Amino acid sequence: MSEHDQPIFKAPKNAPTWKGPQGLKELQRHLQTAMILELHTIPLYLYAAYSVKNDQLAAYKFLVVVRQEMLHLGLAGNILCAIGGTPKVYGPEYTPKYPVHIFYEDRVQLELKAATKDHVKTFMDLEAPIVPTMMRVMGNILPEYHSIGEFYESTMDGEELDKEYKSRGESIFNPDTIGKQFQTADGSWYDEDMTVIRDIESAKTALTLIIEQGEGSTGKAIKNTIQSHFEVFKELHELDLDCYPVVTNPSTEEFAENVPIHKMMLAFDAAYCYLLMTMERLWTYEGAMRGRLVSNNVMNLMLTIMRPISHFLVKQKVTDIMNAGPPFNLYTFKGVFGKTALRELQKLTHDAVAAFPNDINELQPIEEATNNLMDIGL
Repeated sequence: MSEHDQPIFKAPKNAPTWKGPQGLKELQRHLQTAMILELHTIPLYLYAAYSVKNDQLAAYKFLVVVRQEMLHLGLAGNILCAIGGTPKVYGPEYTPKYPVHIFYEDRVQLELKAATKDHVKTFMDLEAPIVPTMMRVMGNILPEYHSIGEFYESTMDGEELDKEYKSRGESIFNPDTIGKQFQTADGSWYDEDMTVIRDIESAKTALTLIIEQGEGSTGKAIKNTIQSHFEVFKELHELDLDCYPVVTNPSTEEFAENVPIHKMMLAFDAAYCYLLMTMERLWTYEGAMRGRLVSNNVMNLMLTIMRPISHFLVKQKVTDIMNAGPPFNLYTFKGVFGKTALRELQKLTHDAVAAFPNDINELQPIEEATNNLMDIGL
């Protein structure tokens, strides 16, 4: 596996000994790795969902999994925040670049592709339940871990670190972070599944939910969960879905000569990355504008900006046999953090909409939504 097929962020190479200050650093690194894992699945499943032509139920099933992956990303970030870490999702060290291998070198390569039967099988492999040790034959980036669930199981062993700190009258959990976590109170989630992390019990509840929703391998009944992701993809794999012929792993710069498509892709990338920047900001901010930052930015960016751009792009031909797609590329803002980045996004969106004058009625609401976004510098 080549070096460029992995995130730049250096994930832990093996299961650590959960002791002392170094143990806390390793636990933080495990949780940041968990965030990267969850973040990599979201564009993967969104791209598949947007590629589906006419089967609304199948597309909805992909989106249900996406919603839960977003929950898992939020939970991992909440735990990291609670134990003194700084959750990161934006930048070359953290933002996904496809194709990529996460755990499985030769078995699972993650790509942005149409939801073909073969590609859905890749999703099944990614979410596969923990298997007995004797059956583990694939290589992976984390030599001690053989599934996502096993990785999370090991992370739960950080409970030993909490016991050590408690024996000294200390805690690895900081109560001052509670207001900086994603939760129902700020509108960032719609039920109690977005757990506020206060102690080891709430952290274990969150990690158990992630494992069970993903693989269904703990055997525990989880509220609000009917099927694991593995089970959903197993059902979808039985279907022959009619998909748009979207490009695989779209790179925005490869379409520079197709000026209108390039502008729309740039606008999408900037919106996607402004969403990631907003999420990072929310893990550091608990002021009076927090609720508005969630509703104005997180919700609008996902639902009224990125989603309609995606639906538009998958219908745009770029060759005789291939359509465009939402690229999910890292966009590096030229300006500084805050207002300049927002103005840059708004200008990119204006230019993208103007590049398709015949589709102004469909695209104008996207520009209006972008103009209503908040500056994350507040």
